[in-house]
Amino acid sequence: MELFWGIFFSFPVIIFSALLTICILYWFVAALGLLSVDCLDFDISVNDVYSDVPSTGLGGLLMKFGFNEVPMTLIITLISLIGWSICYFAFRLLILPLYNFVFLYYLAGIALLIISFILSVYLTAFFIKPLRPLFRKLLINHNHKSLLGQVIEIRSSTVTRTKGQATCEDGGAGLILEVRCDESYQFKRGDKAVILQYDETTNCYEIISLKDFNG
Repeated sequence: MELFWGIFFSFPVIIFSALLTICILYWFVAALGLLSVDCLDFDISVNDVYSDVPSTGLGGLLMKFGFNEVPMTLIITLISLIGWSICYFAFRLLILPLYNFVFLYYLAGIALLIISFILSVYLTAFFIKPLRPLFRKLLINHNHKSLLGQVIEIRSSTVTRTKGQATCEDGGAGLILEVRCDESYQFKRGDKAVILQYDETTNCYEIISLKDFNG
């Protein structure tokens, strides 16, 4: 047991130990109902979910590994657990004999930290792959439902039963949505409308005029 705690608090294992401890405390608090499971999640827009164009930056990195489709708290926990396991056993087998050679010890420790993190990211992506369709469906349904009743602005020259686009403010760059309606509304660019429902078969939103929505 003494060896375990010695390695637990040794560099570089202590970095993953700290992350894993925080994750364990988080899940304990979440189990008490004081925190939500998705409290650390990034905002993913409906367009991001359906877009075929690769994203850049942090969003692109998340999408590359499929991390945008699973709660970020679960991702961080898995990376911490897998990274700690790799780092702990590698330290015990490879780094511990170098403890008296300070320069080699820290050099090997830094290399082990980097390798452990990279492996933990790839292994996490592998383990969550079977879960992604489930969470993806939940994410999409949540985003669509959150848009119902929102006021949008028509951006196309007209809106019919077969074509039409509108913009929806989301606090960021805004969303561009495919919208459909009865042609009797005769919407034109710049008009305001309200999202009434979402059609899963066509991936479009049914809209009505702001006047009709307000009765």
